[in-house]
Amino acid sequence: MKILLSLLVIPILILSGSQAFAQQLSMGEAPQEVVKVTIDETGTAHVTHEINSTAANFKPIQVDLISGNMNNLNVTDSNGNPVEYAKIQKTPLSIIINASQRNATLIKYDLVNVVTNTDGVWKWNYYEPQDTDYTAFHFPQGVDMVWANGRPVYLGNLGLGQHGNGFTLEYIINEPVNIQTVQLAGKNVAVGVRTVSGLGDYAFDQSLLSYSFNVTKANVPVTVIMPQDLLSGPYSVTVNGHPTLHQVFHYNTTHAWIGFESANGGTVQITGAVGGQGQQTGTLPSSSSNSATIGEPIPTSSSDNTSIYLLIGGIIVAGIAGIIIVKKTRSKPAIKS
Repeated sequence: MKILLSLLVIPILILSGSQAFAQQLSMGEAPQEVVKVTIDETGTAHVTHEINSTAANFKPIQVDLISGNMNNLNVTDSNGNPVEYAKIQKTPLSIIINASQRNATLIKYDLVNVVTNTDGVWKWNYYEPQDTDYTAFHFPQGVDMVWANGRPVYLGNLGLGQHGNGFTLEYIINEPVNIQTVQLAGKNVAVGVRTVSGLGDYAFDQSLLSYSFNVTKANVPVTVIMPQDLLSGPYSVTVNGHPTLHQVFHYNTTHAWIGFESANGGTVQITGAVGGQGQQTGTLPSSSSNSATIGEPIPTSSSDNTSIYLLIGGIIVAGIAGIIIVKKTRSKPAIKS
């Protein structure tokens, strides 16, 4: 239930019509909170702020919300009973909670279509509220990897926790795996290419230790699931002859996952070492004990309650600083890689 600002003994200056003033306005203490974001298949984010500020004082709490087309704002206690609150009309919107309601308060709302879909790639420039320690993300079924600031992150059946000011989030639901079969020592070897881009001719040149294929779209994530018997790391990637930033972000005993985004369509060439010479060095190991090969399902467990946790510095532009494990609220069915 929303109450008048006067009931919180907040100065009348809060009603100022100046947007610049409102953006700098702070009328309460920062909360102790966890933000949980569940994204559905339509790109709507269902957000919950779990407030648990236990300090014994009489100051109100000010909670900054996430910007977006907001619907269904609801503030309750842990039992679902309405909690009195006030709004600070600024960007982003802030909620003021009375001192008596500092503990175990839930703020829930929907951000309608905050994640946009372009040619099958879902994207959100996410800015975390400044008063938030971290955000726990959960994705639609069919998402087993995401891209954070252009860097691939393999999730498997896990969720994602993020710490930092914000980042660019991209993902693809039920991303297709294109199987390209080449010959090595008289045997068929399957290379997987995950992308929504169109693909053209492909070839393996054993003398040059290179694998090449064509992509038709620019600025679209591409993941190559490379059999290490065909090419081992370290790998280099070029597009139309120009070096491209890439990352080996997941591997097992048989395959390495090489992720990149090309600024242009054209010919991708991956160069490596002699097959079977070992794994790429200096890469992130899988955060899950589950490993996947072409066509092999990723095992899941209904009791799995972990998620990958990214430490991201800076707003949108910085890289991944580390990975740890945090809680997750749901699990997903098996997904084929």
